[in-house]
Amino acid sequence: MNPSFRLASIAFSTLSAVTLCACGGSSSSSSSNTAPNSAVSVNVPVPATVSVGDPLTFTGKASSSAGAITNLFWQIETLTLGADSVTAVSNADCKTVTTDSSGTNCVLSLTPPAKLSSDVTYKLSFFAGDAKGNQSNSFTTLKVLQAASITNNPVAKVGADATVTSGDKVSLSCSGSGGTPASSGNAYAYQWVVSDAAGLTLSLTNPATAAASLVAPVVTQSTTVKLQCRVTDDKQRTGTAIQSITINPVVKPTVVPISTSGGNVQPGASASLDGSKSTMYDVNGKEVTGQAMYFLWQYKSGPAGATPLTIYNGGTSVASVVFPAVVTTPTSYTFTLNVSTAPISTDGSSADPVKQRDVAFFVSALPAISVTSYNLVQSVNSGASVQLKAETPSNTNSTVPIYFGWTQISGPAVALAGSGSQIAGFFAPTVTVPTTLQFRVSAGYYPVTVANPGTASADLIVQVLPK
Repeated sequence: MNPSFRLASIAFSTLSAVTLCACGGSSSSSSSNTAPNSAVSVNVPVPATVSVGDPLTFTGKASSSAGAITNLFWQIETLTLGADSVTAVSNADCKTVTTDSSGTNCVLSLTPPAKLSSDVTYKLSFFAGDAKGNQSNSFTTLKVLQAASITNNPVAKVGADATVTSGDKVSLSCSGSGGTPASSGNAYAYQWVVSDAAGLTLSLTNPATAAASLVAPVVTQSTTVKLQCRVTDDKQRTGTAIQSITINPVVKPTVVPISTSGGNVQPGASASLDGSKSTMYDVNGKEVTGQAMYFLWQYKSGPAGATPLTIYNGGTSVASVVFPAVVTTPTSYTFTLNVSTAPISTDGSSADPVKQRDVAFFVSALPAISVTSYNLVQSVNSGASVQLKAETPSNTNSTVPIYFGWTQISGPAVALAGSGSQIAGFFAPTVTVPTTLQFRVSAGYYPVTVANPGTASADLIVQVLPK
């Protein structure tokens, strides 16, 4: 921390004296002009600039040649439009003062605001009055630099510039720091955009993540493109950085993997992994037709801990995959298309260069389960047959089955039939006084067990009356 910017206390050695007159009555001024025959003298600190958010103190001094100082107070004004006010202000009313041979002292305490979008200036005015009614005031200024704020823009850092060949998969990496990271979830939001395409068509995969990618398009001469990473913090402030990629033309026939797959799908959907539009080019950048290309589809990533999805016909240009039927949170899956001019082994290797392209799918979440009953409270006689039925109104259009589990919470124990189904039942016990039985139903997309208690529940009351 630079001590020249730190203001912990403004001492009287830096005070500038201002003396104003209230001849025959009262007067006030916010300037440093001095009136003749003045009675009240007011001193305030010189203007200050700070670049840290530490607490500050300002000492005002007042004296009078006509009588004792009886009235003191500080007033704080924001001179920068739209700026937040200072915080932790204390003793602005000068209820606490000290007196010495040179006058009466009042110490104002405050803290610069934590959120600044630019440098801001505050006006601190000190007012004093004596027992004869004479008054005077003076002011100083406090400038707080944005460096004192926790809301500086975040800093984006990208990977090193790279040189690739047409058809290569290009990995883009970005990281954020500074600013105001989110306290939970992802600290920053990321977005990759094309800053300079150099006349080429660039298609980004997973551009809303820190690690995006693209396939280098075909060029006939060395061409440099620029990709910008935007890092946004919790205060919606953004930092940017550029990653440059130089693309060189091919020196032998090469393939460019192209996929028309990806996008949003529903739970349980079957989707095509289509790489049939992949193209081969010769050394002059002209499209080659009629020559064999070889394909391999691979599972790359999915939810943490999830079992990799099975790819059907993964060694062909058009494969397929079936997504899980039960998805309770939005989930992404990424697959890699490998293309070469020579056969590709299952581990992705080939005698010729293998070109890759990532394909991302986003699986929507099933609706959250809500459970209730249209007969939450029942009154029955001893020995009666009682039916307990659960309803899930938020899932009426869901094709995914919902599982139920019934338990008795209170009352004389009964034998529940159908405790694992939507409808349960029992025979009411014989009682001599009105007796209350309470049951709980839980529901989930997986069978309800002790280890998996379901995601929603409701309680039902049955009052059993004596015959």
